[in-house]
Amino acid sequence: MKNKVRIPGLKYNKYALLLKQKKLLESHFTFLNCRIHKKVLVCTGFVSPNGCKVRYRVKIEYVAGCEPKTSILEPYVEPCKEIHMYQDHSLCLHYPPDLPWNEKILIHEYTIPWLIEWIVYYELYLINGNVWEGSESPTHFTESERNVNKNID
Repeated sequence: MKNKVRIPGLKYNKYALLLKQKKLLESHFTFLNCRIHKKVLVCTGFVSPNGCKVRYRVKIEYVAGCEPKTSILEPYVEPCKEIHMYQDHSLCLHYPPDLPWNEKILIHEYTIPWLIEWIVYYELYLINGNVWEGSESPTHFTESERNVNKNID
């Protein structure tokens, strides 16, 4: 039997990365229910940021090393680029050139705060006459730029 040798530059154990993200998410955000299914970390839950009128059912799907796909499941929100939402109800939460996603980025430190910020700006959008006051990337996104991963159902 050969000894396993770690080769520099070899990819990380993807299941271990998913498990680490799962444990961190569950320990920091008790509103999330997380499971690993078919090499995808799937987290769902209800969140209502302070001052918001609505409770949002959200879903985060994460494939190790890829940007998480974050979606609003309830209430129904009409997708449009003004609110940084793709037709599949996933959200545009960051500008990739500012932070190229990799397996070392922690979802609980980035994606969840961005999601909560998106919800706050969405409620402001509804109140202030459909004007988005949140940050925007230098170039506006298109459907082809949304986070699509073949491992996500």
